[in-house]
Amino acid sequence: MEPPNSAPAEKGSDSRHEDVAGVDRTSSDVEGMKQEVAPDRVTVQYAIDEAHQKRVIRRIDIRLLPILGLMYSISLVDRTNLGLALVAGMQEDLDLAVGDRYTIIVMVFFVAYIIFEIPSNLVLPKAGAANWLAFLGVSFGSILIGMGFTKSWGAMAVCRTLLGAVEAGFLPGCTYLITCWYTRFEVGKRLAGFWILSVLVGGFSAILAYALSMLKGTHGLNGWSWIFIVEGAITVGVCAIGWFIIVDFPSKADNFLSPEEKQFVIDRINNDRGDGLEDKITGRVILHHLKDWKLYFWGFNLLASTLPGYAYSYFLPVILKDGMGFSTSDSQLLSAAPYGLAAIIAFISGWISDKYRVRGPVLMVHQLLTAVGMLVTVYGKSNGARYFGAFLGIGFLQYCVPGVLTFQANNITSHSKRAVASATCIIGGGVGGVLAGVAFKSSESPTYTTGIWVTFALSMVSIVLIAIMDYYFYKTNQKAKKGEILVEGMRDWYYTW
Repeated sequence: MEPPNSAPAEKGSDSRHEDVAGVDRTSSDVEGMKQEVAPDRVTVQYAIDEAHQKRVIRRIDIRLLPILGLMYSISLVDRTNLGLALVAGMQEDLDLAVGDRYTIIVMVFFVAYIIFEIPSNLVLPKAGAANWLAFLGVSFGSILIGMGFTKSWGAMAVCRTLLGAVEAGFLPGCTYLITCWYTRFEVGKRLAGFWILSVLVGGFSAILAYALSMLKGTHGLNGWSWIFIVEGAITVGVCAIGWFIIVDFPSKADNFLSPEEKQFVIDRINNDRGDGLEDKITGRVILHHLKDWKLYFWGFNLLASTLPGYAYSYFLPVILKDGMGFSTSDSQLLSAAPYGLAAIIAFISGWISDKYRVRGPVLMVHQLLTAVGMLVTVYGKSNGARYFGAFLGIGFLQYCVPGVLTFQANNITSHSKRAVASATCIIGGGVGGVLAGVAFKSSESPTYTTGIWVTFALSMVSIVLIAIMDYYFYKTNQKAKKGEILVEGMRDWYYTW
């Protein structure tokens, strides 16, 4: 079995990768892997047959993706239900119309989120994926319950800060874990599938918020309080169950896979990118990885992807209610529909990008159509046109986040760099959230002129950066195929553009 997207190795040559610690790893030395040398290539055979291999991958899919997708989708609901709570009475109860109070409680979440991204991802391999992700989930669910009992905007701001601190490590942790289990051209549709669940649950959250807001007056609490309390309780329950289901990294999967199956998973990852086993994370290693300029391009790409996402989550209900004249209940329900289309488009694009092994061009198309959709949402001449803009924007937006994460994951090697890169990438997403809170000013409701044009400008810059990176990858691959350089220190390994 040849590594995907790689040229056949020459006879007698080993595919080598030198990590930052200076350890030379040879994929042909991995236990359980037999090499049969043909006149012009190396063929790798595994201890289990092909049918068994497919069953193992399917078991990993079933065990890993649904629970991570469900846990993350709930965390996404927790952080983006603020706009739904706002139109359900929170603005009046906490006096959020005064000055920039609403903008502040949106923004403080992301300040904490950015600060704790990298530290959380460095804790994950030491604490264990199940332990750490379940702990984070139960923590932010508990904080959400507390938000339902706040009586002032200051207390809400404190809760939102704590929520950002504990949610910071969740998406990078999930991404890190998923990319450690699959080869480069399996991970695109899996991250898309993981994300689709969050999209669908995110759309359903608007309907759930509407139903919960009907509890207004129960036990003396307003409807918005019940949105936080019930959704927080669901989060605690699901994430506690997740502790029993989540599997750790392949090298620690003894309770999930047989020794032969575990070795097969490690071998195929080594065969694909040379990092089936964890390398040591030290301060020097982290600083080495942070020197890679591509990490910051991916971070900006995610910023440009999350900014419109948060804008739609926080402000679409307001646009529907105040800008289009819908009632509170109708604005909540209408916020849900575009996410069904988004789930379909995200899966199709994930499948296409895996099949044709292309990332950058697909992302550029999605970001362009997202920007156009936002313009139509605000500047359309009729409610029908504006609502179509929401379908267009949300529909093509939702692939961008898993698309950027896959683009990044496909072009790095080693567990340590994967941990740092996923965290720095998602820091960009957190900055996008901060910009959403700042650029989409409450004083400009419901047109949000500044926010819309800031989003459009950043989307255009992101498209240019992807084009630059794709050109660099193409030229670097050409040099590698001529034997002039090694890509990421590996022989016969190429960037995915």
